[in-house]
Amino acid sequence: MPARDTPFQSLPTDVRRRTLERAESSGGVLPHLLEKDVWVVEALRVLFESPVGGDLIFKGGTSLSKAWQAIRRFSEDIDIAYDIRAFAPDLVGAVGEEALLPTRSQEKRWTKAIRNRLAAWVRDQALPTVERGLAGDGFAARLRAEGERLYVDYDPMFDDYGVVLPTVIAEFGARATGEPREP
Repeated sequence: MPARDTPFQSLPTDVRRRTLERAESSGGVLPHLLEKDVWVVEALRVLFESPVGGDLIFKGGTSLSKAWQAIRRFSEDIDIAYDIRAFAPDLVGAVGEEALLPTRSQEKRWTKAIRNRLAAWVRDQALPTVERGLAGDGFAARLRAEGERLYVDYDPMFDDYGVVLPTVIAEFGARATGEPREP
């Protein structure tokens, strides 16, 4: 029997499967949803432990569920903002710490510039960072970047996944400061 501190992903597949099935019986959440939740949490861990983790803001419904327990729901994807002050200091410098734009036309120019930069960052920085972090912890996945989204495709342990795909989607934004926030 593995030690209690053995990482989940290093356990044999049958042990992981039984563990999630047992968790279903006590919590009422289907095992394939629990499996996806393991992947969501691991993707978040890798991102927030990365060198830019301090400039990322976990937001949206998943954060309300995971971080604040304000709602009870299952997450298909995770929303993450990259603080614009850290992501594009060259743009923010002219408008100050609040990073609020005075005109709609400036906002449109920023949005276009940020989208292009963010797509490149997801492809060139986030994808390899998450890929290395997952692999280092024994999580075998295929990653792909499409614009501002990072897809983590994994091989499911359960046959019946229903309408839920065995994919974690991290959707990034970088057009705000993310305030208010706390670690």
